[in-house]
Amino acid sequence: MPPIPESELIINSRGAVYHIDVHPDEIAGTIITVGDPSRVAEVSKYFDSIEHKSQHREFITHTGYIGKKRISVISSE
Repeated sequence: MPPIPESELIINSRGAVYHIDVHPDEIAGTIITVGDPSRVAEVSKYFDSIEHKSQHREFITHTGYIGKKRISVISSE
């Protein structure tokens, strides 16, 4: 997949996507989206481990593992 052009994606000073304040390395290839931000913790509590948690505005992101599978959960309200 080609990278998204700079004109289409706002990047903040730490190199993260502005709207969700998440760096590409902090997102897994498999993503579960949930509407209500409080549901992110309800899903990620089943992870074996969590390596990243962030919150920016109404967007909450948790990335972790179930076994060897890396998964992210992101709210989409």
